[in-house]
Amino acid sequence: MSLNHDIRNLLDIQDSNIHFATNCVNQKLYKGKMSKFISAKLTYTPRNCTVCGMANKDFSIIKNGTQESIIIALR
Repeated sequence: MSLNHDIRNLLDIQDSNIHFATNCVNQKLYKGKMSKFISAKLTYTPRNCTVCGMANKDFSIIKNGTQESIIIALR
């Protein structure tokens, strides 16, 4: 079993477009408490533009930039 599969199973992540890198688990101080952070990337090829609806033919739609999100899982 791969690390990717184990993290997916632990967090019950169903989306196959989320990929975990090696050494993706880090421990840092967050709001005064030691917390574990798991880094991942969401990668996919869009079918159409979310703004105008234009179809993605021959990779005509290009995704630009990234966004960081913090998802808090309660115990």
